[in-house]
Amino acid sequence: MEAKETINVVMGKHMAELRNQFGLSQKEICQVIGAKRDTYKDYELGRRATPLQTLRDLAKFYKVSADYFFEDMPELSIEERRKLYQYSNAVLNDKQKYIALDLNNPNAMKEYLEQEELKAQSRVRLRVKNLRLENNKTQEELAKILGVGKSTYNKYENGKRKFSNEIIKKISDYYNIKVSDLVD
Repeated sequence: MEAKETINVVMGKHMAELRNQFGLSQKEICQVIGAKRDTYKDYELGRRATPLQTLRDLAKFYKVSADYFFEDMPELSIEERRKLYQYSNAVLNDKQKYIALDLNNPNAMKEYLEQEELKAQSRVRLRVKNLRLENNKTQEELAKILGVGKSTYNKYENGKRKFSNEIIKKISDYYNIKVSDLVD
């Protein structure tokens, strides 16, 4: 990853690559995940952080690991590429079967997705706290490792602040685990 590319830019590129491979428009993928098109466009351009639940929903829809979005150069095995190609062609050839398009209510999933994001953040919070405790680290030590203040770190663990994608990536790198171990 080039120094100037943030995690959001890397993630956005991978989101756009998959969407294009599936032959979907931004509008169509927005109806899958319940996002507004302008918001999703900002995700793909890296101008806005993609919520954890949205990443999980995209990973489930595309049948890839959430790690795919975080990696500099996502590597898929030959078998994974073959399956992804077959699946993307199936979606491309019968979009209505795979995408529940509700043109009359494009925000139908908004409340549901907000609740799912809260659940995703809660799962990450619990996993991060357990990792910290299992590794005998204090909040202060982990805050220093992440480059945040102790009070900020405390807010992450207590649910008063959402984990950013950048922080999740730093945590997974520090503990040498996959991002999906935290978010899936």
